[in-house]
Amino acid sequence: MFLDGKKLVANLVANKEMIKNGQGIIAVPVEEIGNYLTKLTLYYETGDNTKLKEWIYDNCIDGV
Repeated sequence: MFLDGKKLVANLVANKEMIKNGQGIIAVPVEEIGNYLTKLTLYYETGDNTKLKEWIYDNCIDGV
């Protein structure tokens, strides 16, 4: 899933903070990776993280 170490480290740090604050973890379902990458690319291209954050909240938060 990770193409380079930066994404892996970012995921680990994000999940550490999520767990520390009792918010579960961020886990992108395998069947949703295409949608995730589309939203992530849109964020990279526009700098607007609104749609990415909403999508992650709706589809990727687990363990709450």
